[in-house]
Amino acid sequence: MRRLGIICFLLLVFAATPAEAAKKKRTDPVLSTLSALQARGGQTATDATNWRRLYNRGKIAARHLRGAPRDNMKGVLANLTSLARRHWLGGRAYPAFLVLQRNVDWFWTRKKGPAAYGARTTFPGSEIIYEFYPGSGWQLQPLANFGHLNGLLKLKRPKAGLLESYADELLRTAVTRHGFMAFEYYFPWSGGAPGWVSGMATATGMQAFSTLAKRDGQTKYADAAHSMLGVFRHRPPWGIRIKRPQGTFFLQYSQDRSLLVGNAYAQSILGLDVYAKNSGDTTAASLVSQGVDAAKKILPLYDTGAWSLYYRTPRGPGRESDLSYHQLFESFLDEMCDRWQEPFCGEAANFARYEEEPVKLSSLRARVDRKRKQLRVGFTISKRSGITMAITRGGKTVYRWLSPLERGPHKISWPLPRKGKYEITLSAKSLNGLTSDRTLDLSI
Repeated sequence: MRRLGIICFLLLVFAATPAEAAKKKRTDPVLSTLSALQARGGQTATDATNWRRLYNRGKIAARHLRGAPRDNMKGVLANLTSLARRHWLGGRAYPAFLVLQRNVDWFWTRKKGPAAYGARTTFPGSEIIYEFYPGSGWQLQPLANFGHLNGLLKLKRPKAGLLESYADELLRTAVTRHGFMAFEYYFPWSGGAPGWVSGMATATGMQAFSTLAKRDGQTKYADAAHSMLGVFRHRPPWGIRIKRPQGTFFLQYSQDRSLLVGNAYAQSILGLDVYAKNSGDTTAASLVSQGVDAAKKILPLYDTGAWSLYYRTPRGPGRESDLSYHQLFESFLDEMCDRWQEPFCGEAANFARYEEEPVKLSSLRARVDRKRKQLRVGFTISKRSGITMAITRGGKTVYRWLSPLERGPHKISWPLPRKGKYEITLSAKSLNGLTSDRTLDLSI
């Protein structure tokens, strides 16, 4: 009898195990996080109860919406789930659910469609700027907000209380990251999961808060800027400071050590320098000195001789800047020139000159491959541009090809046209509209 009882007990245990496993599999990590927050009691429990209702509305919206609105709602929910699975959501609940609230309001309550990539907006009753990222909807954009706050700080007579109300609203979205204050991004980017920080955004924020503290004497803004210095003191994945052969480098994205963005590095140094001067923080001043010494060797590597690079990798040059980033980079170099002179003055002058120079076209050549019945044309361009190539015979176009291309050598192949005399015309339009062309006569 006793043996029979033991066997029955074991059968019950083993029978229950798959059910328990299935239950665990079905457990929603977001709801588990909210339950833990509710168990704390007080205001936290009240907030968590409201977030639970909001989360359920978000799931209803994701089930009933269609097309791009549905995809974006699902993306926002997936970002929340990613934070919860990594046990990050509890400490980031306010900003993370604020993002969810804005997207539920936009897509579900107001029945609006997706915006264009990079579009920015504010929501009624709030001064915070959100940016649209397809697949993740409206997202908090720390850099845009800190840039705007810095712009308001330049006003001689801002509306009474405007600066403080805006700064206070931003401070409510801050989180504690590895012991320091940070303003994070809550969508996947550059190979990283939601919950990453930007060196450029952080430096811009430190500049804004320290300038506001200096202006109105409120220590909470000075304290915030000081705490944010932790982003620069720590290495990835928590912070953005790394070592390169030339010295200290500040990353644009904490999750991507290989993406070395030139303009962001320059702005990080500039913003950090303003904070150091506003606050008298010797640690910040030391980081600025390290950054400037390294930048004197690093930033010239972003000069291609015809344009600027947007980024480099540890292995070598990356993609070129578009026009807006090139001009932004140039403006940062101008500021560095004013503060630290060469080589930044020379680089700023180079970048300005490149905007006045057309694309250089070289090594235009053609080869007839009769065996493969192909006409192969090669050429080299000095900087990214829109390229048009036309092959004409007797004024009539035989082939025409258009494409944006990066700097360097390129090859194009066409089916071999019939025998005769042809003219190949290669044309380029630079990012700011300057044109250039070359021609080549060819007999087939």
